[in-house]
Amino acid sequence: MHWADELLDEVGAFVKDRKNIVVNSGLSVSGLQHVGRLRGEIVLGNTIGRALQEEGHGVVHGLVLYTQDQWKASPRQVAEFADGSGSKYASWRLIDVPDPHGCHASWVDHYWEDFGDHLDDFAPGVQVVRTSDVYTWPEMKAIVEDLSQRSEEVRELVNRYRARHPYPPGWLPFEPLCLTCNRIGKARALRVNDRTSVTYECDCGGRGESPIEKGKLNWRLEWPALWKVLRVDIEPFGKDHATPGGSRDSCKEAARVLLGIEPPFGIAYEWVGYAEKGVDLGDMDSSDFKGFWPGDWLAVGDAEVLRYIYLVNPISRRIVLDLGKVDVYHDLYDLAEAAFYSRHRTEDRDNQARSYELAQLTALPKEPPFQLSYRHAAFLHQISPEENRLAWCLARLKDTGILTRKLTDFETDRVRRRLEQGGIWVDRYAPENRVVLLERLPREVLAQLTPEDQESLRLFSKKAESVEWREGAIKDAMVSLTKGSALPVDTARFFRNLYLVLLGKEKGPRAAPFLAVLDRKFVFQRLREAAG
Repeated sequence: MHWADELLDEVGAFVKDRKNIVVNSGLSVSGLQHVGRLRGEIVLGNTIGRALQEEGHGVVHGLVLYTQDQWKASPRQVAEFADGSGSKYASWRLIDVPDPHGCHASWVDHYWEDFGDHLDDFAPGVQVVRTSDVYTWPEMKAIVEDLSQRSEEVRELVNRYRARHPYPPGWLPFEPLCLTCNRIGKARALRVNDRTSVTYECDCGGRGESPIEKGKLNWRLEWPALWKVLRVDIEPFGKDHATPGGSRDSCKEAARVLLGIEPPFGIAYEWVGYAEKGVDLGDMDSSDFKGFWPGDWLAVGDAEVLRYIYLVNPISRRIVLDLGKVDVYHDLYDLAEAAFYSRHRTEDRDNQARSYELAQLTALPKEPPFQLSYRHAAFLHQISPEENRLAWCLARLKDTGILTRKLTDFETDRVRRRLEQGGIWVDRYAPENRVVLLERLPREVLAQLTPEDQESLRLFSKKAESVEWREGAIKDAMVSLTKGSALPVDTARFFRNLYLVLLGKEKGPRAAPFLAVLDRKFVFQRLREAAG
């Protein structure tokens, strides 16, 4: 059984008597809104919500942006301010920090844009709310007033989770914004004045009254307060909150004891790592700007492919993403698509097929759609003219026997996207796959070929002429020669010879998919010319 289906059974049992369901998570807009934040809050939340809708529940998929939180002024955050002014905003509310690039009203607006603008691509209909807005709501102000009136009871509960640094008698569970230094978390609340303002004194010497909507509850109380005002039923959250006796457990107790509600069904998920050129650089991180944006992904790949990666892997398993391997991710997706349409599947293939099904955001074709491999598309993009590229590539696919029928609009659009994505991928992340064909075979290249080199090319040409001009068949022809010791040169030398006569250099992209996009007649003519 797929891990998501097991989870959905548990969720269904939890909410079975509830007509309307809220699936909600939260993010702090502290910097780079990387694709790792799509895993639990967005893709998992959407998957759960859609399943509940299919069972007849009304569902709201929500996302809270913690915009009242302190700006930590990490070195990487400060570095965003080219004029060196960043450090002066330390401990300001995120919503108050200016956009270091000057193109938006605030830090939050600037760094939320790429993520927010692409939400519908990964999970349509997510309802986003900022804590800066929530604190203007009467329900939230009522909770602030209630908890401040029971401050000793609140302090006792919170201190059970703060043994090393307990709050002193007289502590109020609210962090007002100091109107003198504009910082939050530095001022002490002295009195909550009904549901309007907070009397405070600050480390900077400032004193006065600050509006409730400009401050925030202590985080152990803010989280359950949001559960209450947003009526949250299901909540995916990062694994750092899942430690027994840790942050979420304290919030669950506060929800029951102080707010009189049952906590939502919680789902902890693992982090997403970031890699470059195959080197794992650690978990993606917003404040440290480690990772890449959703828009970066969508430039080189479909949203459903990333959704598939998140859904084929159990939520308890760490995933590492590398934009240099986008071709591999699309290959895995294509295999899962083939499994979905196959009538005969192993258990592993069943898991792939179910993950593929869950990853879809639109209705699937009834018949298996045409697949153009990602690398094939990347090479076609490079050898095709910019004008009328799609038509030219479709004609080449027909000429090489890869395309044997008229495509549907869905299939044509997917081919178009892959051509564009593959071209961008090579330029930005995989320059080793860049190719420029030699228009002619120069004498200096021929001079680098020994008689044994020439014979290796002749043998391959003879072998390949009898096979279908497709990636798999070409690869099999190569393997039969290189593994069978039928060539007068070693395998590395053979591939060096191929690249040399086609590209004029000793290295190139993976040979079989590269050859498959080239005109068959051109390849054999060049090999015969090189073989002498």
